[in-house]
Amino acid sequence: MAKRPELKADERKFSYAKYYDLEMTPIPKEKLEILERGPIDPSKALKIQDRNDIFKPGYLDCEIGYCVMEDGTGFLANLTRMPGVTVDMFEWWFAWHALEDLRYRIWDPEDHFYARNQNREKALDSSLPMRERTWGCTHEVLEDVGGGPGVILIDFKYPREMGFDESKIGTEYCGTMMCGNGRGKNPGEGPAAVMMHMVREVEDGIELRSRFWIGYHIVDGKEVKLVPDGVSVPLEVVKGLFAHNLKEFTHLAAILPKVYAEEKDRF
Repeated sequence: MAKRPELKADERKFSYAKYYDLEMTPIPKEKLEILERGPIDPSKALKIQDRNDIFKPGYLDCEIGYCVMEDGTGFLANLTRMPGVTVDMFEWWFAWHALEDLRYRIWDPEDHFYARNQNREKALDSSLPMRERTWGCTHEVLEDVGGGPGVILIDFKYPREMGFDESKIGTEYCGTMMCGNGRGKNPGEGPAAVMMHMVREVEDGIELRSRFWIGYHIVDGKEVKLVPDGVSVPLEVVKGLFAHNLKEFTHLAAILPKVYAEEKDRF
């Protein structure tokens, strides 16, 4: 087990503190091989302009991999199988985990330090569908995605605001989606990115299809390239985020059914 900060006495009182002590779930060997093999051919990546292709039946050319695109932006994709997890569990997790620091830390005790929803009232509004208790909220997180701990603001949006076909959500094409823009806390800090987590129901649970486009934001449904022409996102930045995504979602898949069963009624 990698070194992680010790919990304080007031943190140990939480019923879910026991999950902080678990060893991280090993990343599947085949994914580690993809990580170490190196970047994919950018022609196989899902271009941000084609992001609605994620709703097509079946799978796209790249479901797991990373690269720097020809325009200098970064791309990564990951597909996580989550046996025993439901759409309801996934939506609940995103609304629940950013309401207390330790909830985010149990997701990845080695790399997550806190997540704080800046719109707590919305997250706690039981009149809203669970997915909408995250859509429209900003989470401030402190985590290490490969370059040391840093603060990131994640502006979760309604999918239509990100240029996705929201009518597909809640259908056979897509059980749910979490998407938004990531940015540094202060202007010029950290790489900006578009994030998308799309869930599909499968026979034994769900599959999570994640995509990140580093060096882009989506504003009013339109993609805005933030990387100047002639400049590229460093490959190690893309690889670091890819490795972190493999790690955190492998572990979440393992713990979420138990955490949900124990905590679903305690917001």
